[in-house]
Formats: sequence, C-alpha cells, structure tokens
Amino acid sequence: MQTGFIMGVIDTIAPNRGRDNRGRDKNRFGPVFFAKTTFYVGVIFAGVFGFSSFVLFDGDRELSVIPATRVESEIFSQLKEFLISSDVESYDDRSVMVNCWSVFEDIEFKVEYLGQGSWRANAYYNLTRYYWRVDDLTLEVTRDRWIRTTNPTIRC
Repeated sequence: MQTGFIMGVIDTIAPNRGRDNRGRDKNRFGPVFFAKTTFYVGVIFAGVFGFSSFVLFDGDRELSVIPATRVESEIFSQLKEFLISSDVESYDDRSVMVNCWSVFEDIEFKVEYLGQGSWRANAYYNLTRYYWRVDDLTLEVTRDRWIRTTNPTIRC
C-alpha cells in the first residue's frame, strides 16, 4: 500500500518515459526528476518555514526603556565639542580642510532620546540630513552612517 503511494507520487513528478529501442524502460530519474523534486521540496519547506515563523514569532516583544540621565542641552554641548574638534575635507575641494562646527554652527539641530541609552542628534545641511549618536552614560559621540544621498557630503 505504501509502495503504491510512493510510486504514485513519483509517477506524478516524473512519469515513466516509455521504452527505448531494445524494449527496456527508460530511466525516469534524470535531471528533470531531480529539478522538479528540488522545486517541490523547496516550496513545501518555504511554506512550513513561513507558517512556523508567523506562529512562533507572532507575539510583540517589549524592550525595557532605559531612563535618560542627561538632558538635551548636555548632549548638544557634547556634540558641539565633537564638531569643534573635527576637521574634514571640504566637499567642494578635497584639498581644503574645514572645521565641522563652522559648517553646522548656524544650522538647527534636533536632539532626541531613543529610549535605549543613546541620543540621536541630526541636522540638515546642503539637502542632506546628518546624524550623530551620543551615548547617555559616557557621552561618547559617533557619526551615524544613515546618510543615503547622491549629493556631495562631508564626513562630520
């Protein structure tokens, strides 16, 4: 009974190809059989994976909020010190060095706490938004690499 079912499935995927000139059955287990089998097994595996992913990982995850220990003015002053100490190549002429603070001093900054122990500061300059991250405990400033633009940018 079970052998009949398995042969029925194999006949569905790769039917018997008939007989050759000598009257022998042609081999059904050729490249087409293995390609079809791989495809069907892949589709079934993808379906099981997708279904189990939705079932197992459907619940929301709550991240604990780490309270901020600083205020926006402290973060901005630390960012200002970082920009004052940073000299980079000009985006107009790479041979000329410019100070980052001289570029951003007249621009409005937006500073916000992200809830996980870091602050994000951003500002627009030359149609591009620049991002910086500031750690709440150590006040370490790093440049956030979220810039996605075709405009020329500076590396402040």
